[in-house]
Amino acid sequence: MFTPLEEKQIIKLNHQLCHDITIGLVASRHTSSNLFHEFCEDLTRLVPKIKILKAEADPQDPPQILIDNGLRYQAVPAGYELQPFLEALAALESGSLKIAGPIKYLLKKNKLPASLTVFIAPQCTFCPQMVRRLIPLPMTDENLQLTIIDGTLFPEMAQTHRIRAVPTLLLDDQFRWTGSVPLEELIDTINTRDPVSLRPASLESIIKEGGAGRLAAMMLAAEKLFPAFYDVLTHHKWPIRLGAMVVIEEIVAKNPDLAAEALSPLWDRFPEASVQIQGDILHVLGEIGDPRSVAWLQTVLSGNFDREVKEAAREAAEKISNTDTQPGQAGIEY
Repeated sequence: MFTPLEEKQIIKLNHQLCHDITIGLVASRHTSSNLFHEFCEDLTRLVPKIKILKAEADPQDPPQILIDNGLRYQAVPAGYELQPFLEALAALESGSLKIAGPIKYLLKKNKLPASLTVFIAPQCTFCPQMVRRLIPLPMTDENLQLTIIDGTLFPEMAQTHRIRAVPTLLLDDQFRWTGSVPLEELIDTINTRDPVSLRPASLESIIKEGGAGRLAAMMLAAEKLFPAFYDVLTHHKWPIRLGAMVVIEEIVAKNPDLAAEALSPLWDRFPEASVQIQGDILHVLGEIGDPRSVAWLQTVLSGNFDREVKEAAREAAEKISNTDTQPGQAGIEY
């Protein structure tokens, strides 16, 4: 699979490594999945110290290579892109990253999670420069996630994000730069964003890292439930929904009125949700404990819904009926 020059670059990495390193390979049904498997097999043949940890993906997830906790390659690094990839693997073992002092200082000021996505193409001679400058960011700041996407392998993603040229860098799908981007400008944009505008991927990142309490504190401080939070509460992956439910439970305990903002948005999502997500939505309504939810719960109990969904509605209604009436709210009769 590799050219002689690429093999020479990879074998050089093999001489550099003193210890085993582990990278992840996300399996997928995508048509390009075999390319990722073949790449990893050839890579480990030339560098036995690299160990591959395979992870199953949801059907809609693309194949990808995972480096550390914050770097994802939805690309098969070859040609121009191979050397930055190998440098990232070397840094995984050594912890040595080429990052300027002023950039480190700006990263230390960052308190917000951020999802960075850079679109590249194999024939692009400028893309490796962008990638090489970006890779140290997620390996230095655990708040940052960087996904490198080959737009030629995943044209549907490029089309979704309206990519017209490469390299193009996206920050939380809100900000974009095409061509060169000053890192100082990028990090300043990350640091000065309004937390309310955070995207679902950023909130997911907080939850995955065990930051449910931190996310709850951010919304309590803002006195607003972030719009993207509803996507997390109804996420198709159960661990993400579970983390979001921990967040809402903490908000209920400290500011019930703020938690009640979730009632209508969650109920709006209920009809189109899967059975599992419908049950979790009803569970959240019960945790919020607002009597205004009772009419919705009765609709479920009297309607044509799955048995598990009706059971969740029954439990939520019982929880609300056992909740002390809040000041200014009328009681409810069943």
